[in-house]
Amino acid sequence: MTARHKKQLQPIQSLFRKLLPQEFRQKRGQIEHFQQFFAGQEQDAVFQLVRVLNVTAQYLHVSLPNPPLANYFRLHSQEIRQQIKQQFGQDLQLKISVQPQADEAGESREHKPLPHYSSAVTEQIGRSADAVDDAELKAALKSLSRTLRDKDQD
Repeated sequence: MTARHKKQLQPIQSLFRKLLPQEFRQKRGQIEHFQQFFAGQEQDAVFQLVRVLNVTAQYLHVSLPNPPLANYFRLHSQEIRQQIKQQFGQDLQLKISVQPQADEAGESREHKPLPHYSSAVTEQIGRSADAVDDAELKAALKSLSRTLRDKDQD
């Protein structure tokens, strides 16, 4: 009979460290750093809704809770890239995706009530629409602003 070797128990924390990539802490720190950057942008209320998903050497991947806000963010992507370049010294391409909030994901698709946005967000969308050259897009952004503002007053 061969002797069985008793395996030593390892703490869960050390097991997880073996599974994570070596640069995990650095990557998590970068993501938190960019998240704080967006949270600190008080002049544009839409920035408060940005969630940073990933940072690479070439890209900054962010998500917003719905398509209209993602499109608004795309309109201002050049300004955002310039701010990032000034603050972080990196010229990153922006990848923008839409990920509904966790509480919205479980709702039925038949009827979703409009999410609540602060008056600062709705005003910012309305003001930004004035700077858009495309008449259809300008009208759509103005309509979105009015709809969100009217919903908030109900």
